[in-house]
Amino acid sequence: MNRQIDDNGIPLVSGLDVLISVPILSNEYLSFNDSFTTSTLSTTNIVTSTSSYATEAVSSAGLPNYSNSNWYRFSNSVAVASSTDNTITLPVLVSRDVSSISGIFQEMKQLIIGQEYSININFHNSSNVGSLGVSRLYNSTIQPYSLIQSDITTYTLPLSSITLDFKAYSSADIFFISFTSDVNNSLASISSISVKEKNNYLIPLLTELDSGTTKVLKRKYNTSIPLDEGQPIE
Repeated sequence: MNRQIDDNGIPLVSGLDVLISVPILSNEYLSFNDSFTTSTLSTTNIVTSTSSYATEAVSSAGLPNYSNSNWYRFSNSVAVASSTDNTITLPVLVSRDVSSISGIFQEMKQLIIGQEYSININFHNSSNVGSLGVSRLYNSTIQPYSLIQSDITTYTLPLSSITLDFKAYSSADIFFISFTSDVNNSLASISSISVKEKNNYLIPLLTELDSGTTKVLKRKYNTSIPLDEGQPIE
């Protein structure tokens, strides 16, 4: 078999590079994602009363309107989301072993359909327990263009942060967060929320030797010749 790499480690044929995939995050697709103030959330709390609270709340807000929005808040009780400096708080009440629900949502801006995005949510240190649900809502492409909710990804708090990747269903997917708990007066305390475009790039794998940095290479094997019958690979 012809030599593929010379004595100095230089490739003699193409395609020997070992490539690794590196994710790169860019652009921000949320408004007020990490600079919360007392006016970050909508003044009016949207009150929901059905089990389909996500579509009920988003429809009540008139979304999507394909124009990016600020944060809206919703709940099915008097425990409503609030915002102060650097914090969004989602509280719940428990009555007769049934938890109330509170949350926030926002229409994202100018998404690319089918593009992958990465969600990152950071929490303040807390011992509060509960379940945080993350999903997206979007209009169906089939008449009557009904509002559809994606699968809900649920996280058990307390956590310091969560990361979730998704592909955009539409150019104006609505990012939706809800919180419930078995513990009365429990709350989720959020310090920042980010949605960024995610692209994976292939780059050559390098290694550090005494002589310096060099590429890691791989030989191409001729699979038509069994190793015990062909010439040794140099």
